[in-house]
Amino acid sequence: MKWYQKHTGLITEIISYLFILLFVYAALTKLLDFENFRIQIGQAPMLSAYAGWLVWIVPISEILTALLLLYKNTRYIGLLASLALMVMFSTYIYIILNHASNIPCSCGGVLEKMGWKAHLIFNIVFTLFALLAIHFHKKRDSKSKNKYAFYVIASVISLLSVGTVTMLFLTSERIIYEENPFIRRYSYNIPKIANINLNGDAFYFAGSSKQHIYLGNYSSPLIVKRINLQTATVKTIKIQISNNNLPSIAAQVRVQPPYFFLIDGQISMILKGTTTNWEVDSQYQGNINFSNYQLTNDNTLLFKTLNPQSQKSDLGYLYIKDSLPYQIVPHLLNNESDEIFNADGSIAYDGLTNHVSYTYFYKNKFLVMSEKLNNIITAHTIDTISKPNLIIDSTSNPQQLKLIASMMVNPASYTYNGFLYIRSQIKGRYEAEKTWKQTQTIDVYNILNGNYQTSFYIYKEQGKPLRHFFIKESIFYGFIGNKLVQYDLKNMLHGDTHTNISR
Repeated sequence: MKWYQKHTGLITEIISYLFILLFVYAALTKLLDFENFRIQIGQAPMLSAYAGWLVWIVPISEILTALLLLYKNTRYIGLLASLALMVMFSTYIYIILNHASNIPCSCGGVLEKMGWKAHLIFNIVFTLFALLAIHFHKKRDSKSKNKYAFYVIASVISLLSVGTVTMLFLTSERIIYEENPFIRRYSYNIPKIANINLNGDAFYFAGSSKQHIYLGNYSSPLIVKRINLQTATVKTIKIQISNNNLPSIAAQVRVQPPYFFLIDGQISMILKGTTTNWEVDSQYQGNINFSNYQLTNDNTLLFKTLNPQSQKSDLGYLYIKDSLPYQIVPHLLNNESDEIFNADGSIAYDGLTNHVSYTYFYKNKFLVMSEKLNNIITAHTIDTISKPNLIIDSTSNPQQLKLIASMMVNPASYTYNGFLYIRSQIKGRYEAEKTWKQTQTIDVYNILNGNYQTSFYIYKEQGKPLRHFFIKESIFYGFIGNKLVQYDLKNMLHGDTHTNISR
């Protein structure tokens, strides 16, 4: 008779103590660094929606299983529980490797240093140990007459374990993307690739072409910086204009080669010229004040205005030609009160899909519309701020309302190639306070259905936050201090299948 047949009891006992060591160690590392474990499990695939109770169930299950394995009378039940846990852990890692985003391991301790594939192999080995120990235990059990009992029990436990984890994955993904309880799912493989020194902090995105990016300047409306996308060289250009036609300091430039537009909504004036000589050669004067404007592909200007009839904020569009004919779309912003600040937000235009988005500054709401401002969907950001938190002074000057304090929720947004990118200032569940203070969070939504997709970090530069941003191709450009920082979104968008939000 072979050696292992004589020592099945010893082998079973050794395997049991290996599992005791594994489960006690894993549970203690989770509990001793509980806050970090809670954050990690809260952002992990298939677990996010259930993190509130899983963060307790996982270590408690490991400790209870270890206790069952410690005593001979309950060891068999402990081995069955060990098999169930190892199959569930292995299934979880398999889904991570093939169907989910790349999330840091939440095991803690030495196991945290393993790569995902090494961790999967480790779990499979211990799953085989559990099967071997169960087999030997059944074989030594003289009361067991059914020789197929081991295979039935092992199969049932394995199928139930795989089914449980699969159900968690499918239901959690649906909850996160459709009914998000303010749990972000971060994409981490987004490297910073460059800094461009702008020698000033008053620049904004004005437009782009295949070869160049154009930046305007809030302080100097006639100054344009042109950045070559291939060489990253920066050229400063000054718009040529006669003194008689000089708009106010509030004017902003928009560039859509071969044309540029100098727009002043305060006085309803638009100047136009070509990018070949940067000289103004046309002037258009209208009769409506507007702000927060975006230029579309067909030289239509989208804007926000105070509707002269309702005295509430509304969206509209105008055509850049003589007298600037316009159309206001009333009630689109659905002002819940008389306070005009409640409807404040930012307009963004996606030139690739021709969708328009409007993201509210002070609450968790955004609109997606057509170029003619036909409302397609009304959706919500994943935070819980459904009503603006504003303090408005209406007593100092009854004829003029003044916003003196507010809680900004979504201070900046940009839409590109079917996705809406929103900078959020509200910390979600299971997010580390230290990381939150050092970074800015960008949330990504699908503009076709409004569903949340993922989030990513943009790091502050010398303590300075991200002011606003834009996206071109697969590159994120952010204005931080006097720099234009660049992050590569390729892996998130259409590279690594683990983080592909275009699926």
